[in-house]
Amino acid sequence: MARIPFPNPESLAPETQRALAALPDLGIFRLLSLADDAFPRFIALTGGLWTNAELSPRRRELVILLVAKLLDCEYEWFQHIEVAKLCEITEDEIAAIDALELDSFSEDEQAILRLAQITLERGRPSDEQLAAARAALTDRELIELQLVVAIYSGLAAVMAGLDLELDQRSGAHELTRDERGPRLGE
Repeated sequence: MARIPFPNPESLAPETQRALAALPDLGIFRLLSLADDAFPRFIALTGGLWTNAELSPRRRELVILLVAKLLDCEYEWFQHIEVAKLCEITEDEIAAIDALELDSFSEDEQAILRLAQITLERGRPSDEQLAAARAALTDRELIELQLVVAIYSGLAAVMAGLDLELDQRSGAHELTRDERGPRLGE
C-alpha cells in the first residue's frame, strides 16, 4: 500500500472518474487521481505524448525504460517492459538498457538515449551531443523527448516518495492500440 490511501473513485469529480475509467486499473493512476481536477489534464498531456506525438512509440519507450533504469524505479520499469514489447523493442534491447549498454543501439538511438540521460541529470548537452540528437529528431520530437523525460522522472519521484507498490500485473495489454501502437487514456 502507498503511504497515502487511494481515493474512493466515487468521491472524485465526474471528469476524473471518466479519465480513471479509461485507463488500466493500476496503482499509479489511482494514486494520481487524488489530484482530482488536475488528473484528467495530466492524463491528456501524457496521453498526447503517446497518441499525438511525432516521437515514435519505440523511441518514447526506450527513453522511459532508460529513465526507469537510471532512477531505479522498479514500478515504472515493470509497467513499461510490456509496453516496450508492444512497440517493437526486443528482449535483447531491454537487457541492453538494463545493463546501460547504449552502444548496442543505432547511432540515432544512442544520440537520443544520451540526450535523455543528460536531460535527466539536468545537464546541458554539448553542441555535438545536441547536433547528434537533432540529426535523429525533428525539433518537435526533441521537445517531446524532453517532456517524456520530465514526466516520467516526475512520476518516478512520486512512486518513490509515496512507496507505491508494484501492481500484480502489467497494464500494457489493457491499453487500446492503433497503427502507431499502444494509446494512453482513450
